[in-house]
Amino acid sequence: MASAPQLPLADDLFLTAHDTVKGKSLLSPATLGLGLSAALIAELVLWRRLDLVDGKLTVIDDRPTGDPANTAVLDQLLREGHHRAVRDWIAFLATGVAVDLTARRLARAGHVQRQERRGLLGAAKVFYVPTDSMTAGWPATRVRTSLGQGELLDVPDLVLAGLILATGLDQHVFVTLDARGRGQLFDQFRRRLPAMLQELVAHAEAAVGDAVMARRA
Repeated sequence: MASAPQLPLADDLFLTAHDTVKGKSLLSPATLGLGLSAALIAELVLWRRLDLVDGKLTVIDDRPTGDPANTAVLDQLLREGHHRAVRDWIAFLATGVAVDLTARRLARAGHVQRQERRGLLGAAKVFYVPTDSMTAGWPATRVRTSLGQGELLDVPDLVLAGLILATGLDQHVFVTLDARGRGQLFDQFRRRLPAMLQELVAHAEAAVGDAVMARRA
């Protein structure tokens, strides 16, 4: 099967969280925002700009990464350095910042087009429609196929798989993954994913859980 290039982590999650043809989100706005927030923070961990220990973020390198989306997050962290709790940052970025930064990055790269559609009451709703369905579907296909074949995921794809589970996207992405495949995935998490990224995924999952409970209250 021909493959598309691997995109930044948050871009992969954004595409996975949307219909590959019409761009309709598979997640609630709150859950999407929380997942993308964690993904952008994870990008900075992978760039060795941030450390995460005991729920606290520390900037270890303040140089821009060259990427406008995660550099914007890094700049915000530097301006608000007295706020270090990762859950606070996940919640803050989820207010719309993470979705906007990621969607803009995908649009600049030509992977999505921003469209506004008006509903029956005249309210405009924004959609980010994929320009190529194969590229849009590739992140989910790549992870699902690798797991199905018992292959090892690289670290970014392990984080992506973790955030797929944390946000509930596994109901769409991992439908065909049996108990053995899930067991192998969890084993890879434990053995191969750095501790701070395991912690970040856990915080994202907890934030999503809290958001779901708040909506039900």
